[in-house]
Amino acid sequence: MSSQDPLASLNEKMDALIKIQATIAIKGMSTQREKIVFLYGVGLGPSFIAALLGTAPSTVSGEMAKYKRAQATTGGAGAE
Repeated sequence: MSSQDPLASLNEKMDALIKIQATIAIKGMSTQREKIVFLYGVGLGPSFIAALLGTAPSTVSGEMAKYKRAQATTGGAGAE
């Protein structure tokens, strides 16, 4: 039995489940941008997304900034 805090242990298990679910959810997506936009849209942060995709948090933030600019320019339609 571990002497680890029960909340910390629960948090680690929840993170693992989120990573598994996220990996399954983005499996069919072809572009990194599509994956980033989806994962960000479901509430995951840039650091978490970056770790999942094997990239830097700055890459995730940059892609989201580009996406948001494109959305603003097109009024939210067809910016993918």
